[in-house]
Amino acid sequence: MKKFLTAVVVFIIFSAATVHAEIKTYTGVGEYLLTEETLAFGKNQAEISAERDILDKICLYVKGQSLMIDNELDNDEVITISAGILHVTDTKFSIEDVTEGLLVKAFVTAEIDTDELESLLEREIKARSAKK
Repeated sequence: MKKFLTAVVVFIIFSAATVHAEIKTYTGVGEYLLTEETLAFGKNQAEISAERDILDKICLYVKGQSLMIDNELDNDEVITISAGILHVTDTKFSIEDVTEGLLVKAFVTAEIDTDELESLLEREIKARSAKK
């Protein structure tokens, strides 16, 4: 009976530790118009654009800062932190012949661990606050 209770307690502890972690899947699309560059370069640029598209979807923190001098806007800055840790699981490409050249499209699927994002977000906010 004692072993059974110990096993139940261990099971509860381990299941409680893993319940909070959540991995979400996102997809992004990126394009690059290839004129004189190599196909590998165009694919790389389209893939980077698709990953940026995913990061835009998961933006977690937005802060605006404006500086007025003599009633005129001198500086206006919007800070966004995506704290993006992408674990790319799939990348597909399509190439389309258009008038200007070749249009390379990348379709990226990535998984993101929300616990990892939260810790990175906290670290980034503290780092930006310390720079002031």
